[in-house]
Amino acid sequence: MTVQQSEFDAGAFVTSQIDEIAQRLGNERAIIAISGGVDSTTCAALAYKAVGKNLFCIFIDTGFMRLDEPRKVKALLSRRPLGLPIRIVRAQERFIEAIGETEDAEEKRKAFRETFYETLSETAKKEDCHFLIQGTIAPDWIETKGGIKTQHNVLEQIGISPKERYGFTIIEPIANLYKDQVRAVARYLDIPHEISERQPFPGPGLLVRCVGRVEPSKLKTLKHSTQIVEKHLATTGGQQ
Repeated sequence: MTVQQSEFDAGAFVTSQIDEIAQRLGNERAIIAISGGVDSTTCAALAYKAVGKNLFCIFIDTGFMRLDEPRKVKALLSRRPLGLPIRIVRAQERFIEAIGETEDAEEKRKAFRETFYETLSETAKKEDCHFLIQGTIAPDWIETKGGIKTQHNVLEQIGISPKERYGFTIIEPIANLYKDQVRAVARYLDIPHEISERQPFPGPGLLVRCVGRVEPSKLKTLKHSTQIVEKHLATTGGQQ
């Protein structure tokens, strides 16, 4: 059942989740992939408060993000008040190759999901991280389990064992929250306004907005048109 916003105590939630993450991880290291969206950033902020330097933050550059987004996200999240240490993992060619000539949107999402977790798994092993923290929220697994569309960050809820398949245990601090509740937690954590109020953007990025076969020319056009639309949206009071 959905918890109404008026009944949701962001402060109590933050306290309980920081304690729970700290207890589950102990002295273990954990990896988290940050996109710059409110969900993953909120999870990273919670986990960083819980385990500090034992949290390894990465931004996976899939090639499907907005113009210059990896650099912008790293710069924004690395400075105060968050101060998250972020490493950019360049994987554009790997994702393009994995998608290949696939044209169906659902098949693109599945190919993206597999490549995403393979990249995470390899990076986690190199950094000796046995846990993955990720910002799955309630609509993600509801949509995936309900057959509406595959969300790239849903595994255990559909019977995929991340430990057996990728070598890490997943912790999902906000998996039972809805977007308005996540935003409330982000505000409580003093996450910058441009992130706490940011409009949702697909995990696979522009991949799912690229109709038909993915081609460099299409992606280039999508990135520039997205920049134009979001620039005008910002002038009307909307967030990107």
